[in-house]
Amino acid sequence: MKIGDIASHTVLLLLRAAEAEGASPELLMARVGLTPAQLRDPDSRIGLTELMKLGAAAIRETGKPGIGLLMGELCRVSDMGLPGLLAMTSPTLGEALDTLTRFEPLNGRCYRGVSTYAPQLPAAIFYSIAPYNEYNRFVVDSVLGSWKTLAETLTGESDLVAEVHIEFPAPDYAALYEPFFRAPVTFGRPESRLVLKPEAAGLPIREAQPLVHLQLLGLAQTHLKKLEVNDTFNGRVQQILGPLLHGQAPTLESTAERLGLPDWTLRRKLKEEGTTFQALLDSMRKDLALGYMRDTQMSFGEIAFVLGFSTPGAFQRAFKRWTGETPGEHRKRTRLTSC
Repeated sequence: MKIGDIASHTVLLLLRAAEAEGASPELLMARVGLTPAQLRDPDSRIGLTELMKLGAAAIRETGKPGIGLLMGELCRVSDMGLPGLLAMTSPTLGEALDTLTRFEPLNGRCYRGVSTYAPQLPAAIFYSIAPYNEYNRFVVDSVLGSWKTLAETLTGESDLVAEVHIEFPAPDYAALYEPFFRAPVTFGRPESRLVLKPEAAGLPIREAQPLVHLQLLGLAQTHLKKLEVNDTFNGRVQQILGPLLHGQAPTLESTAERLGLPDWTLRRKLKEEGTTFQALLDSMRKDLALGYMRDTQMSFGEIAFVLGFSTPGAFQRAFKRWTGETPGEHRKRTRLTSC
């Protein structure tokens, strides 16, 4: 199972930010195995692991760990793809952010969750991708920063942000946040969110166009259906399990509740597709564990946490059952093979 993927225009935004700081986009792409042809293809989807590697390379080359904030500053409506155009034609800023988060899968998908818009706050909320390190914080920075820039671009107004919450602890470049957002920023919060001032949500969008918005809405819904290639209960359960795995072991009961089904119905549907809840959970954990081991430098304790194991020891026992190797043996062997 893939950790997730991202549309090529987001990768181009990262490359543009890196180039603004003196890095070579061509060299960065070569280091992670990306080609210009991939980024020219409108249907191309780049793996999130490749995005993380590209971000790591960009930070090393530029010496700018806060490059995600620069991505936010440079973000244009077109960098948001079709969801960005939907936001641009929405009637109000609140509806624009709701549309942008609702159609987020057109720009990128992650098994860990989806962004949401909470109108009662009002706030745009990014899902957790913890544990955080120097090479994935830029993702949160770029998303929240892009939302802020988009809000200003669409309304023609500034000073729209009331406060910013960041899930990870204050990084070395923490002093960059408040000048960028022009609002109080606090770290180590339960979730990452961009909180708007109460009056901001009702601000009109300068380019609002109801008829074009309806046309774009139909197009976006069609594209979203194309992405939902796995319409089985197996696939639907995997989408539910991703966010639930974070620090806990999901149960059949909690998953059925999320799907709005009785436990016995979910059990029967999975049986009809030749699997069980436990087998599906086990398979998903195995695939994700192998991906994390191969594509990241996460510690075994961190991997155990994001896959919902109670202890690193429980993860290591499961990994030995899946592969016949301990996590340490597997990582050492695959590193030697790749040299």
